[in-house]
Amino acid sequence: MNKLKKVLRMIFMLEIVEGMALTLKTMLTPAVTRQYPTFKRKSFAGSRGLHYMDRDDSGLKERCIGCGLCEAVCPAKAITVVTTKGPNYEKVVSAYELDLLRCVFCGFCVDACPVNAIKMSPNFELACYSRRDVFFTKDRLIAEGDKYLGKKGGAGNDQ
Repeated sequence: MNKLKKVLRMIFMLEIVEGMALTLKTMLTPAVTRQYPTFKRKSFAGSRGLHYMDRDDSGLKERCIGCGLCEAVCPAKAITVVTTKGPNYEKVVSAYELDLLRCVFCGFCVDACPVNAIKMSPNFELACYSRRDVFFTKDRLIAEGDKYLGKKGGAGNDQ
């Protein structure tokens, strides 16, 4: 009985007929194409998008203490942290640069930060027309954080 089924399927080429039926069925259903600028994809929980730098609890200065762990853990070497000595011999972040062309959005920098200074927003639409638009400095990362969190700028950084 089983051999007879096999022979009949082989003679009548039922696999090909089933495949053609599936093709015709999908041809009759409408396409599911989103027209991009009008209908945008929504970000999902846990998605990793554009980086931003958060301010401390007072909201006056950034949280970054210049430890350099984010720079050390970055597999693409997309982060550069430059520190100097402050007036009371404390470490001051003089430059923080992030190159999104090199970034692989792995989130290691977020995980490594001991003070939660660098975070990632769900904003994944990062298309731009100029290379300089993908280089983020400390001030630009803070501005992105203020924009994402809906805060006003701190001292000397009013938006």
